[in-house]
Amino acid sequence: MQLVILQDIDPGTIIGAIFIGLALIIASGVFFYFKNMIVVPFNEIHVISSGTKTKTFDGKGRYCFIKFLMSKTIIPKHVLDIEPGLLDLLDCDNLPFGVEISVKVQVTDPQKAAATLTRIDHSTVAKVVEDTVMSAARSIAMERTILDIMKKREEVEQRVYSMVADALGKLGLSAIIFDIKNIRDTEGNDVITSLERVKIAELRKNAQVAEAIHNKESFVKSEQMKQEQETARLIKEQDIIAKQVLVDQERLILDKQQSTKKAEIEKERLKIMAEAEKEKNMIDAEAEAEVIRVKAEAEAEAIKLKAIANAEAILKKGIAEAEVLKKKNAAMGGNYAAQIELSKILSKAQIDSAGKIAEALGKNNKIMYLPVDGDNGLLSNFLPKIDAFFQSGIPTDIMGQLSGKKNIKKLASK
Repeated sequence: MQLVILQDIDPGTIIGAIFIGLALIIASGVFFYFKNMIVVPFNEIHVISSGTKTKTFDGKGRYCFIKFLMSKTIIPKHVLDIEPGLLDLLDCDNLPFGVEISVKVQVTDPQKAAATLTRIDHSTVAKVVEDTVMSAARSIAMERTILDIMKKREEVEQRVYSMVADALGKLGLSAIIFDIKNIRDTEGNDVITSLERVKIAELRKNAQVAEAIHNKESFVKSEQMKQEQETARLIKEQDIIAKQVLVDQERLILDKQQSTKKAEIEKERLKIMAEAEKEKNMIDAEAEAEVIRVKAEAEAEAIKLKAIANAEAILKKGIAEAEVLKKKNAAMGGNYAAQIELSKILSKAQIDSAGKIAEALGKNNKIMYLPVDGDNGLLSNFLPKIDAFFQSGIPTDIMGQLSGKKNIKKLASK
């Protein structure tokens, strides 16, 4: 019956039914896919595990989650601010104290965190961080005294942070910020308070000592400053005195140079005046000498003319007397006595003529110049007259007659 019914159905109807079924299946699948499509918020990370595969989706991804086939872990991306509260600790001397710590944690390895932590929310992460910080803080505190911890707070903080960071890193977490906020006494204990009293007393003592030292140093420094100021003042005064001495020396040098210059100028002026006076005196002397010379020349010329005139008169007189004597001698037949007398007359005439000239020249005490050459010279006028006398033959005749007489006497004596 069933086979008959299927055979009676139209094949087109069967194909249409198949297509409709496939369409319904696809539509159902698409609806199921989009219904289970999850868009990851920007502040979350989703870790999806299916069998042995694990995928991570952040705020930029989306996925289809099927509950009966997959497991999902939602991890916040923001930083978790965790404050464990006051941690009760003991130092190496078993003295109690408390530490307040603040930690900021962030998931840096989502797959490791999802694998190691049952849940990843603030409470779960806070519990893990508190346990980790407590363990690290107790380990470090047992190695030091409270005073050492308080003095080396940054060093202790760095060591605790290092231990916490290593432990959280194994869980896929990272301590972004770690800070020891406070170190104080726990309830019912006053260890730190007592230490603070001692510290305060020590600080007061140190403050007093420091104040005394400071006052002493201030006094010493003040005295040093006063001494330095006094030294600086003295040095400044010495510099001023030295500069004043230099200025005075330069002024003296300038005054000396000016005096020397003035003396040189005065000397040059006196020299010029002396030369001018000398030149004036020379000019006056030359003018006076010229006047004397002209006057002397005039007087000498007058004396010369007078002497020449006297000499010519004497010579003429002598020549005339000689001529007369010559004639007498000729008339007397060459008497020897007459010849001698003639010579005496000529000699006396020459002597008188020369004496007149010498007497005239001796009376003239002026400066004069006797020309040697020229027509007006004394010798040039006098010598021709003497030459004329000798050329007249009178001296020759006289000397000839004298010579003849001597020869006659020589022959007579023989």
